[in-house]
Amino acid sequence: MKIAAFYENIKEGRIALGLSEEEALKRALDAGMEKIYIGYENLKNNKEDLLPLFSRLGIGVEGLHAFFRFGVEPEDESYRDVIDLAKDAGAGNVLLVPGMIREDISLSFEIQREHMAKAMRKAVAYGKEKGIDVGMEDFDGKAAPFSSIDGLNWFIQKIDGLSCCFDTGNFVVYEEDPLLAFDTFREKITVVHIKDRARVPLHPDDRPFLTEKGTKFYPAPAGQGVMPILETVQKLKEDGYSGALVAELYGCTPEYMLDGILDSVRWLKKITA
Repeated sequence: MKIAAFYENIKEGRIALGLSEEEALKRALDAGMEKIYIGYENLKNNKEDLLPLFSRLGIGVEGLHAFFRFGVEPEDESYRDVIDLAKDAGAGNVLLVPGMIREDISLSFEIQREHMAKAMRKAVAYGKEKGIDVGMEDFDGKAAPFSSIDGLNWFIQKIDGLSCCFDTGNFVVYEEDPLLAFDTFREKITVVHIKDRARVPLHPDDRPFLTEKGTKFYPAPAGQGVMPILETVQKLKEDGYSGALVAELYGCTPEYMLDGILDSVRWLKKITA
């Protein structure tokens, strides 16, 4: 298994510490990071600087992630730009978040969800044409109709060829069992986001996530929270998983963000050795 990390987490942390892009990436490499996982907008807007820097440091691009509004814009084909950029960057997969359900418009939940599926079906077909795997994740937003096991499974079952980008920390939206979720999607998983969550804040300004039941969870470096990540990685080993584990740490106090993501990378490197 390759170890990757979210570029956005590294960026937020290094800006808070006043570090250069190159220095922060070198620290991530020293910790054991092998690949980078990056947002489409960040790569598109800085392609001429970032791709040569990644290449010089020996960092591969694992995948891209991007957000859309397919529920109200089902004919939007800008997913092509995301997939094309992933191809240019040498990435193997893209995570497309098709949008949130809007309650301030006349379109029903069912129609908006069908719109999302329509656009995602076309994106999967275009990805196949370009040799890029297209996936969806268990997004941790209550307005996302794919934030629960049943919600995500609706899309996975409905769209032939759609992959699962499994996030270890996102099924807390409805406080569902992450291991049950893993068993539900294990046949479709192509990339795994490693996100841990703690019951109490680890830093003074950590931002809590509030579940649908009102429970608070706080960001935590991998291995320092309560998510069953060790058990998940063991299941991946049993399955012969050869994809990436992507360290993710949103919501952490910025000054501690870089150290937190590096701690995650080191821990993942250790448990997968």
